[in-house]
Amino acid sequence: MRENLISFNATKLRHLGSSPNVELYDPDLWMDEFAFLNRPGEVDIQSDLFYDYRTNVASYPTWQAWLKKTQPRTLVLWGKYDPSFQVAEAHAYRRDLPNAEIHILDAGHFALDEQAEQCAKLIDTFMHQRATHPSS
Repeated sequence: MRENLISFNATKLRHLGSSPNVELYDPDLWMDEFAFLNRPGEVDIQSDLFYDYRTNVASYPTWQAWLKKTQPRTLVLWGKYDPSFQVAEAHAYRRDLPNAEIHILDAGHFALDEQAEQCAKLIDTFMHQRATHPSS
């Protein structure tokens, strides 16, 4: 597991997922990450972080209660080719945040790498609407 976590193939897959738009990616993205992950001691740090993800699930009820209670204005931009998270997870936010603005993008985990202009427009529109209509 430790070796696969920082392998070149796993690093590249985190960026590309199953995206049909691989030409939109700059290979430096995963090459730089791969170089970073292979620094001395990094495999231990990443393994500890990965192992610690198991505690996230136990925290979900607390996070969900906070979201339901506070109803923060929420914009979700989700890549449909993400190898780590399913599209259904993006829509799950609606259980606690019925007014969340959710967009499923033609992108992977790093949606900004593939759809920077679309992400920027969605964020700009979201922020502008909230600035002119603070209660929405």
